[in-house]
Formats: sequence, structure tokens, C-alpha cells
Amino acid sequence: MQVSPRAVFFDVDGVLINSLPQHLQICRDKAAEFGLEIKIPGVEEFRELVRAGVKVSPMHYFFTAVGFPEDLAKRAVIDYEKEFMDRYRPKAFADVDQMLVALQRVGLTLGLVTSNTSANVVPALGDAMRYFDRCCLFFFDRYPQPKSKSWCLTEGARLLGVQPSECIYVGDQPADVAAATEAGTRFLGVTYGWGISSYKNQYEVANSVLEIPARLLGSFAQ
Repeated sequence: MQVSPRAVFFDVDGVLINSLPQHLQICRDKAAEFGLEIKIPGVEEFRELVRAGVKVSPMHYFFTAVGFPEDLAKRAVIDYEKEFMDRYRPKAFADVDQMLVALQRVGLTLGLVTSNTSANVVPALGDAMRYFDRCCLFFFDRYPQPKSKSWCLTEGARLLGVQPSECIYVGDQPADVAAATEAGTRFLGVTYGWGISSYKNQYEVANSVLEIPARLLGSFAQ
């Protein structure tokens, strides 16, 4: 029998923040600026790439996944870090606050494990940052050398004094499933994000932000 969860870690892009259209737009703009004659996929085409297992994070892999050569992907990442939040700032999904409040009210500790940087995540989430435990904010730039998501999940459990099996990772990519499996945490996939479908999954999924509490507190609290 599974124990009730004590902590929930969230991926950010595609789970809490609706940022895929903006990421694709900066790719289009950079391709035009660099003189690249490539067709940047639309949202659904990109999701199919992710579902097929194409690596798209950190951001260098996003650029190469849509057709940037290695040298221009490196240039694009530098520009991304300088420009993204000023020119393409995404917003949190509707109902994120309501969902986080519901989880906090039942005593769950909340954290973030993301391949994005604090400079991009914090402004986009805004006041919703208050729901997360400060020791469990694993941004891509938290450490001098970036850590894997599986390492961050394991470290988050250690810092909280709980077992990885008492934690759940909420993500939207097959790579997130792999990270949770490697860390020994449970996984909840969201189908409204970057690359998890609503069918043929071997794990629980939520089809909207507001479904997340019911899935976490129902299926996992046994």
C-alpha cells in the first residue's frame, strides 16, 4: 500500500506557466534574425516531438530540436537569457493559485524542479511563489553546475526529511517521468502541457490545472 504524499514538486513550463507559444515564437524570431531557413513547428507539432522522446530542455536542446545548428543554438540561448522575459513574458495558467492553495491547505509541502532559470520563473509566477517552500526551489541556475531533475527531486526529499516515495513530481514531458522514476518519486502527468497525451499512459494524469488536487489526493493518498 502506498503512503500518503507529504510533498509535491512541480515542473514549471507547461505545468504552472503557459509558455510554449512564447518559446516557439522566440525560435521563429531568432531563426529569422540568424538567416536560418527552417520551419519552426506549431504547438501541436512540437508536442508530438516531445511525445516521441525528443529532448527539449534545457533551452539549448529546445533550439536544436526545432532545427538550429549547434553554434547558432548557443547564440540563441544567450539571447534567450537576455530577452525572453522582456519580450515574450508568459503567464501562469488560470487557476494555478486555487490549485496550490488546495494542496497547501491539506498540509502538503510544495516545491519546484525546473530546467528554467529563477529570472524567468519568479516573475511569471508572481505572487504564487509564496506557496513554495524556499528550500525546495530547484531552478536550473541554483547551483554553479546545473543538476539533473532526478538529483533535485532526491535532494528535495532529503532537505524535507521525507522519503522520495512520499513525494510526487508533477510534469508534462516523458523526461519528467524518467526523472521521477530515477529519483524514486511518484509521478503525475499533465496533458495540457508540452508533451504528455491523455491516453496510453502507465501513470496518473490530470487534464487541467484544477484536476491536479483530486488526482494527487485521490489516487495517491492510499
